[in-house]
Amino acid sequence: MIREILSRLKIRKPKPVIRLKGGAPSRGCVAISYLTWPFIVGLDEGKMRGHTNAYEVMEMARAFQEQGFWVEVCDWDNTEYNPPSDCRIAIDIHGNLERWDKVLPKACLRVLHATGPHWLSYNRGELDRIASIRDRRGVVLTPWRQVTPSKGVEVADKATVLGNEYTIETFAFAGKPFTRIPISSAYELPWPERRDIAEAKKRFLWVGSFGMVQKGLDLVLEAFAHMPELELTVCGRPEKENDFFRLYEKELKRMPNIRLHGWLDMGKDDFLKISETHASVVYPGSGEGGAGSVIHCMHAGMVPVCTRETSVDLMDFGVLIKEGSVEAVQTACRDFAAMTDQEVEIRALKSYEHARRVHTREQFAKNYRAFALDIIK
Repeated sequence: MIREILSRLKIRKPKPVIRLKGGAPSRGCVAISYLTWPFIVGLDEGKMRGHTNAYEVMEMARAFQEQGFWVEVCDWDNTEYNPPSDCRIAIDIHGNLERWDKVLPKACLRVLHATGPHWLSYNRGELDRIASIRDRRGVVLTPWRQVTPSKGVEVADKATVLGNEYTIETFAFAGKPFTRIPISSAYELPWPERRDIAEAKKRFLWVGSFGMVQKGLDLVLEAFAHMPELELTVCGRPEKENDFFRLYEKELKRMPNIRLHGWLDMGKDDFLKISETHASVVYPGSGEGGAGSVIHCMHAGMVPVCTRETSVDLMDFGVLIKEGSVEAVQTACRDFAAMTDQEVEIRALKSYEHARRVHTREQFAKNYRAFALDIIK
């Protein structure tokens, strides 16, 4: 009854703001617009490993606390919170920095923490893929990953990025200094000792959350529907996107070489079993800030087969999907499957070692602390 009355009165629960004490004497405030729930549930909560951002925002706050700042954290979509008058550094992932600019002290350092590419590149990438499906299949699907425009990079004095040079290039027009802080990984997994490379190189994994078109599942499904000699495992929930699932139901449910596994916890035994039978992850994304699912797969000894827009380092071990087309996916996957067992083993080991050297929680914390110390100076 009380809940119904409150609902009718439209009484809104105030959005949370986390306030964290720094050392003494205080050096002022650092305001962070990102996520608050990780501070509420704590590091031991299971969902802390569902995405890398939960751990990363806590490390960002800790880096400034250790230097004597008190830290206030709001959610990225909180349009009510404003930093205090003694704010020394303001950090935002998308739209709040532009709003805050009017109330921040002039001397406050404004920092964009870019978790993805510039909104124009991001939105256009998904819409171009949807237009391509329209031309191939005669259906216009719903975009799932569109974000609101923002002038955060124009307002910012400095910026950080989780991805690589692709993501940085989407912001290059603004002429702001960028610091790369590679995305972390929620998991560090054992090397798949029992994997039969001769068989595993013919099996490809696609894994992603929501936004099937933005993450290239349509291209992968159409490519493997015409490559019966290769196998594909799909880990995700495409059924949550009704129009996409209807359009690709045949590929997802009635192709002998395509298996819809469903949602996958990458820290559980199911994923470890997949890593023992699959040698690569195929991911033709249209715009990422460093695809976390691909990095997790690299931690399990898989070779990334990706577009440049995935913003994952391919170096001398990955395979580049040269464009966002069905044909380009087929070419990259066939080229990988045609490699010798020895070459695939070498590439997989290099991928594994790169992930363990660059994309860990420990390395993220080290890199972010170095950045924090630099801007404090």
